[in-house]
Order: sequence, then C-alpha cells, then structure tokens
Amino acid sequence: MSKAIPKERMALLKEASEMFNETGCVPGIAGEQVPAERLVPDVKEYISETIDNPEAIYDPKIWDTLGFTLVLSWLAKKWHQKCHRLALRHSKNFEHLAKEQQRECLDSAAVELMREIAQQRPLN
Repeated sequence: MSKAIPKERMALLKEASEMFNETGCVPGIAGEQVPAERLVPDVKEYISETIDNPEAIYDPKIWDTLGFTLVLSWLAKKWHQKCHRLALRHSKNFEHLAKEQQRECLDSAAVELMREIAQQRPLN
C-alpha cells in the first residue's frame, strides 16, 4: 500500500484546514463542523494504540474523516518532534524510546496542540 496522499485527498485536506482557519472547526464524520479541539482526545487515543501496536495504523473509517485526519497530522507532527527532542537528549533513536516515554511525549504534544487550537480559534 502506498503511503502517498493522492492530489484529490490533499485538496480536501486543504479545504478542511481552510475551514479550521475560518471557523475553528473541522469536518466531522458526516461532514458537519466539529470544533477541532474536540477531536484531540480521540486522535491521542488512536496514536496511543499505535505505540503498542504499530500495525494498527490504518483504519479507513478514521482516515476517511477529513477533520480526524487533519488533527491526526497535527498531533502526530508535534508528537514526533517531542520524541525526537527527547531522544536527542538521551542519545537514542526515536524508535528506541520506551513506550512510556513515547506516551509522555504524546501527552505533552496533545496539551500543546489544544492550547494552539484555542489560540487560533477565530472569534465569532
């Protein structure tokens, strides 16, 4: 399976990002507008499950929800950055961090993302 995102999907994700920039919301499962911060706990849980089982990464039901995919990309990026910084401090590769260390990075990344979403939320 290719991990490349098709151009059509990238265009839809761009639209979801623009929706967030305008409203603070992202598309939900049925296309309804959902506050982006409401998805962070579910996204965090999804990533946490992948820490224990890296093979569980792809779920079409989840990945086909544009808002979830967008928030997932934001949180995954922050999580990887935090794990990378932690790994560098301990002269380790990201893959060699203990699962508990990865979860701590995820917790910190989720808190940071929630704060950033709140700060970027347009005032209506």
